[in-house]
Amino acid sequence: MTLEGKGRFWEHTKGKLILYIPADVYKDSQFPFKPSEQVKVKIDSKNRLIVEKIK
Repeated sequence: MTLEGKGRFWEHTKGKLILYIPADVYKDSQFPFKPSEQVKVKIDSKNRLIVEKIK
């Protein structure tokens, strides 16, 4: 099980910011998201990035 790893942000040429998630993390059977799935992204009061499934 590997649900932790080092990621990286990349700026896309179209003005978007892309978050790279290491393969060891997203290929884990407990990884909760699927490719192209829409998610809710927010920053909490402690400056943490939170990504949640949209219900």
